[in-house]
Amino acid sequence: MYPFVKMPPPEKEKRRYGGASFEDRQSERRERLIVAAIEVFGRWGREGATVAAICAEAGLTARYFYESFPNRDALFLEAYRAVQGELLNQLEARVDKADPVRSALTGFFSALVEHPGQARVFLLDPHGREAEMQAAGRDTAQRLGKLFAPGVTKPLALAGTLGAIIQIARNWIVSGFATPVSEVVETALAFSQASQK
Repeated sequence: MYPFVKMPPPEKEKRRYGGASFEDRQSERRERLIVAAIEVFGRWGREGATVAAICAEAGLTARYFYESFPNRDALFLEAYRAVQGELLNQLEARVDKADPVRSALTGFFSALVEHPGQARVFLLDPHGREAEMQAAGRDTAQRLGKLFAPGVTKPLALAGTLGAIIQIARNWIVSGFATPVSEVVETALAFSQASQK
């Protein structure tokens, strides 16, 4: 009818491989990248990790990286959220009602020493100014506040308590976890108890 107008070719149907749809495979690759990112960020830090290193860890090419993430910082945010979610969900599920703050602190510091790479992702590197990173940090603070200082209602007192406990954790990580968990817990617990008097 209009011989000089080329119609676009029909969109190819995204094929299934091994019984998995394109969307399923894409989701699986994205998850592999997040898992690899936690490992690489934990090993080299946010600034030391490269897209190439993350892709190598995941066993994927850069093409698949950019299929899911626009840049390394976007992947770091997802890695942080993954570590945050797993850690906080575990802490909240395992709180001992007989001594909730002590049990939460024990679980927290035990998790850090058992997973030093994840500890780095969670506490040492997330200092971005991105709005999404700041929002994730606020969510972390809110949830940790309920665990570590449940009776503190004044915002500044809560911020001070959490700041002290987080700084204890950061210094402990940097020291190579030189102090026993039980001693670190007692130190952090003293700040929590003082804020609730």
